[in-house]
Amino acid sequence: MNKEQFGQFWEQLKTPLKAKWVNITEADLIEIKGDLYRFETVIQKRYGELQKDEVATWANRRYSHWTGNYIGYKDAAPAV
Repeated sequence: MNKEQFGQFWEQLKTPLKAKWVNITEADLIEIKGDLYRFETVIQKRYGELQKDEVATWANRRYSHWTGNYIGYKDAAPAV
């Protein structure tokens, strides 16, 4: 997902992002404001370098699923 795509889908992305990645706060979402660079910075701050890639992959899959370019992606079932 590039910078423009991230900005365009930010409103659709932030609710499932917060549900999946619970360490992200409302203040973080306000700080990000659809900016991919800020998103990466916040993710690294909240989850560290190792999970930054995992979160970015999740966001890319969400975007691809919404645009119809990745039909096989399904969200994981919530952990009980």
